[in-house]
Amino acid sequence: MNPKIIARKIRTFTAASPELRRNLLQHKMRPALRRKFLGAIENPVARIFHRVYYHKPDSWFHNVWFGFPISQFPGDLYLYQEIISRRTPDYIVQTGVFLGGSALFFAHMLDLANAPLTAKVIAIDINLSDKAKELNHPRITLIEGSSTSPETIKQVERLIADIPHVNGGMVSLDSDHTKDHVVEELKYYPQFVGVGNYLVVEDTNINNNPVLGEHGPGPFEALREFLKTNHNFQQDNALWQRNLFSHHQYGWLRKPIREIFLGQRQYV
Repeated sequence: MNPKIIARKIRTFTAASPELRRNLLQHKMRPALRRKFLGAIENPVARIFHRVYYHKPDSWFHNVWFGFPISQFPGDLYLYQEIISRRTPDYIVQTGVFLGGSALFFAHMLDLANAPLTAKVIAIDINLSDKAKELNHPRITLIEGSSTSPETIKQVERLIADIPHVNGGMVSLDSDHTKDHVVEELKYYPQFVGVGNYLVVEDTNINNNPVLGEHGPGPFEALREFLKTNHNFQQDNALWQRNLFSHHQYGWLRKPIREIFLGQRQYV
């Protein structure tokens, strides 16, 4: 949205009379009028907050999960919790381990969801950090290698083959954020997602969507290209839109119960 339009909508609120602001905040405004008023400023305010929060030096990039850095927006972690507790995936495949916090978070969520001990987190990174190598949880298996190399895909297939399949798997793509790399990942990893489960393309907010305008085409552009030809997934935008924004907005993809399988083997 044009910054001038955003500024004008915000001025609508800040210039409102004290009585109007008080009625709004105290829920005394008529419901229809209140909805109209908030609707006028909701998206621009959320977009501005998204940018401020993302670029604030000491915000999400400094979050820690049980001693392991986890570079995630807490609202997105809550959504992952909802998905895992509801679906209890047989395994979670994660590309991009960084310092290990997300892999440990996924393992703990499987614990809390009372997933069977066979439920695993398969975490892949082209260069595992020393911190990630400190992960010591029985559910976590680390793979060092490119997420798109044939050798890595074969390793994932072998590991998954040994896991009992009940609810299918979940996939989180969070490695190299260039468009070309994510396009390649989207050729291989959707096959590992079980019916009713999720494929999450992370960091779709970069390349001015609405942050890091200087990044260049990335996950969002790769996702858009993927959805043009792949009809086995549906965007679950209602999942994140109730929180107004997500670092992975539009990237929460659910494999619906009814679908047509074409090409690769499906792990259900």
